[in-house]
Amino acid sequence: SVPLKKPDFLLLFIIAVGAALRFYGFPDIPFMYDEVSAWGRTGFSSFSELIQKGVKGDGHPAGIQVFLNHWRMWVGDTEAAFKFPFLIMGILSIWLVFRIGKFWFNETVGYLSAALIASLQYTVMYSQIARPYMSGLFFSLMMVWCWTNYLFNNTEKHKVRQLIGFVVFAALSCYNHYFSLLFAFITGVTGLFFLDKDNKKQYLLANAMVVLLFLPHISITIFQLGIGGVGGWLPKPGPDFFGNYIDFIFQFSWWMKGLVLAIIFTGFIIQTDKTKLQFRFRVIALLWFLLPFCIGYFYSVYRNAVLQYSVLIFTFPFLLFFIFSSIKALPSLFNWLLVTIVLATGIYGLVVERKHYTVFYHQPIQELVKNTITTTVSMPGKTATILINQPKKYVGYYLHKYDSDIKMDYWSEKDFQSYIAFRKYLESLKTDIFIAANLRTDYLILVKQFFPYEVARAKGFTYLYKALSMTDLNTKLPTDVVFRDSLRMNTSTKSSYFTFDSSHVEADSTSRLPRFHYSPTNEFGPAFKCALLPVMTNGYNVVNITMKVNEIKKANKASIVVNFDKAGESVFWQEKPFSYFIDSTESEGTVFYSISLRDLGFKITDQHTLSAYIWNKGKDDFYLSEFELSIDEGNPVIYGLIEPL
Repeated sequence: SVPLKKPDFLLLFIIAVGAALRFYGFPDIPFMYDEVSAWGRTGFSSFSELIQKGVKGDGHPAGIQVFLNHWRMWVGDTEAAFKFPFLIMGILSIWLVFRIGKFWFNETVGYLSAALIASLQYTVMYSQIARPYMSGLFFSLMMVWCWTNYLFNNTEKHKVRQLIGFVVFAALSCYNHYFSLLFAFITGVTGLFFLDKDNKKQYLLANAMVVLLFLPHISITIFQLGIGGVGGWLPKPGPDFFGNYIDFIFQFSWWMKGLVLAIIFTGFIIQTDKTKLQFRFRVIALLWFLLPFCIGYFYSVYRNAVLQYSVLIFTFPFLLFFIFSSIKALPSLFNWLLVTIVLATGIYGLVVERKHYTVFYHQPIQELVKNTITTTVSMPGKTATILINQPKKYVGYYLHKYDSDIKMDYWSEKDFQSYIAFRKYLESLKTDIFIAANLRTDYLILVKQFFPYEVARAKGFTYLYKALSMTDLNTKLPTDVVFRDSLRMNTSTKSSYFTFDSSHVEADSTSRLPRFHYSPTNEFGPAFKCALLPVMTNGYNVVNITMKVNEIKKANKASIVVNFDKAGESVFWQEKPFSYFIDSTESEGTVFYSISLRDLGFKITDQHTLSAYIWNKGKDDFYLSEFELSIDEGNPVIYGLIEPL
């Protein structure tokens, strides 16, 4: 009889931890925006309609979208149903990383790599997302495992079976994502360097089969290449992309980066016995990670931006194999000790440093709907207008989930063409409460002119929710203003940040309040200027500026100007003409400006100076009666899943 193989308890422990981290909160893990988008492109009964409306415009190969469309028919469209296959593939990927790492190098390399795959936010998070990332990692690893057994495992008795497996999973990789397709191509080409006369014909035929299996998709691929990638919203990567990627995959954690460096250093001290095969695998591991990265980087810089952290996940394990490849196989006790330390550090980074189960489990569309329902239910008898800046179909998913028939206005349907159009919409409202769900901060300035009292607030990953009231409801909501100053023209107490020539200050003929007179003789007037660092609290603060102007003539050419400079040189300058805010029939109004420091595109911790003023470029005649600058706390977790918290 064949003796039973002893269970690998350390591997089972790693997989159990990885499964627990992935399934925590299941089945109530919410959809990310991309997942709701994918859900919105399912439910087609016709395959041709699915391809035309669900696949072509997405920019990804058809595989995962076709799968989700049919999966929805079989198991339903709940978040749990959509996510379950990807959670399972995430767990299986831990096992595959160990198997490949052990075969290529040794058990210790396999355990360490699997432990990181099990516990890092990078792989935990993408296992929880029903998009073609964890599926691509699983297909890629299965492809490589079959490829390895076919070309290098001399004890493998079923070589043809392994080659068929390679064909199947290479084809699945091609249909999954264009970066997993790229990796399948690189893997196929790599194998050409390790052929002999006995397997050359078989291997070439297998690769030809992969190409043939993908041929039905070529017309879709050509169409998608024609419409471009995600360059419309994705910025081109800069020279700091790789460093930022390393920070991201190791959870922006000095504990994790220090531990990995310590293991690498240990590997140089207690190096494994070098073999020719291990050297080959080390070169392969490095090339397999670097080639997709470099191709994606240069394509993004010179053609169309496609490089994101997510698309590098397919070859991420090979980066781990490379950096751990020097360490020799350690005794069982040391493996347990190292793996326990790696898992503990990974979990600490995931839960404490990255706050994954707080940030990731509060996704924008669900949270905006939940908060809207909570606010309206908590204020019976109050009428509310709800304006949400999210697609109606996606919002409908969560309204259905929470069995709500609440009526909303949708930003895309309103089609506001200007600040003036939005202001007139607000003027027409007769409600007590205005709920602003994911409105831009500049539009929130207008909302506060009509609904000045904030009664509810919520902020998270890519969302901002505010409920505002026309009257004071005494909700005692803490302010999120961290700095405020206003121009005081009627007092001897001068602000240290505002400067103006008092000889141009005149009393309003009706209110008798002072106001600054702009005339053909003065191009500039009151100005705000201060060092930025002393008045901000974090790099996500929002600068808000409002100015009330009077007696504006029809052809006024004045603008509100905001400037950030460093060492006397401007690094960001922008103007907005009065005509953006005041139409030709109006003689007074409020001009304003709002910007998040995060969106400025420069390093906030440098010594910058903030300035704001009116540029009377047309030498027009008008008055300034109010001028205020405030800084709000902003949303420090708006990009908290991809940036440091």
